[in-house]
Amino acid sequence: MMTLRIFVVLLIAFMPMLSHNSVACSMCKVTINGKTYLGNNEDSWKTGSRITFVNAPPGKLGALYVSYSDFFAQGGMNEAGLAFDGLTIYKANIKVDPSKKNVTNFRTFVRDIMQNCKTVEDVREYASQYNRHGISNGELFFADKSGHYLIMEPDTVIIGNDDKYIIANFCPSVTPENKRLDWDRYRRGREYINKHQSGTPKNYCLALVDTMHECREKMGDGTMYSSVADLEKGDFSLYFYHDYSKEVKFNLKQELAKGDHTIEIASLFPTNAEYERLANYKVPQNDKRVFLFLLFCGGIFGFSAIYFLISYLVSLKTTDRIQDSYIGFKLMLFAISIPMLYYMFILTRNPAIFYSKAPYQDIQFSLKNIAAYLPFVLLLLIVPFLRINFKVFGQKTWRMPSKLLLTLNNVVYLTLIFFFIYWGFYDVF
Repeated sequence: MMTLRIFVVLLIAFMPMLSHNSVACSMCKVTINGKTYLGNNEDSWKTGSRITFVNAPPGKLGALYVSYSDFFAQGGMNEAGLAFDGLTIYKANIKVDPSKKNVTNFRTFVRDIMQNCKTVEDVREYASQYNRHGISNGELFFADKSGHYLIMEPDTVIIGNDDKYIIANFCPSVTPENKRLDWDRYRRGREYINKHQSGTPKNYCLALVDTMHECREKMGDGTMYSSVADLEKGDFSLYFYHDYSKEVKFNLKQELAKGDHTIEIASLFPTNAEYERLANYKVPQNDKRVFLFLLFCGGIFGFSAIYFLISYLVSLKTTDRIQDSYIGFKLMLFAISIPMLYYMFILTRNPAIFYSKAPYQDIQFSLKNIAAYLPFVLLLLIVPFLRINFKVFGQKTWRMPSKLLLTLNNVVYLTLIFFFIYWGFYDVF
């Protein structure tokens, strides 16, 4: 019972070290000759993206929304020519105004804006009533057909009317230009704008979207879909899996006339070999069996850490250390189980690890950068561990539960090594 309690405390202690992975994006607003287009790249590993057309009650505005299977709107456009998309951001020290209401349901908050607001000024007026700190890691970028745009951070609203404006995963209110250039997709977009001053509005917007899209080296993944919205005509063009040679265009008014309906975005385009590879790639975020296995491994490592530490301390008092030549190995099992417990949990929480080149490097240096080398440590230790496993079965100083737990750990290690090979964690050359 004491071992279980210590394990629970250990698990809780690790939780603050874990972070939710978020979706990256890039956006651009282009106004040329009085015509405004909003472009977006949805950079994600999620499959199942879809576009939904939703009519509104009388006096409200119908709209289209792009989302995943949870129907949480990632972006959209309404009948008045107001469009938006969301970006993941990281902002500290978010201010809260106690005199304002709090947003309790962000899905409803966004839907209300799209059904009632025609311009970014309308959006500002509506948003000013609320604290939005509940969604601390996201911001919304709106644009209307007049060419004005609005950036809604968790505690700040910015309005502008630059002819060409680009943004990535940062808060403009606290991010100077030199820091924005640290984002590669933003830097590419800025370089394009500096070199190309004019063009037809849609082609220019599409070229910016193409320039800022992501295609990662490991699997060819990155931008799941892109969109270019004509805010005057209500046309919404989709491009799938960073292939800009194929376009599917919808007219919002015409689609709403068909009634409410949803279309899987992948079904609109020809088979894409890179996308099929992504869709069939098994990671804990898209396969419950893998997720449960990693949780099981975490449980084994957490229990083993406590068990072998206690066993080591007890052995110091009750065992002749000359007879038990592997007493120190129990301490080593404790030492390896702690980081492996942490690694199992970050694998279940951070999909970026599976899609990035090995060894994984986080945007900001963290324990994840160090943990990325654990697969190599495990590879070096597995043969000595198996040899010791075989030898301790011939020793009377190790009780059967300890022998069986060591064997279970080695089986888990071997299975994980095969998974690490599949995920390319050893592909460093």
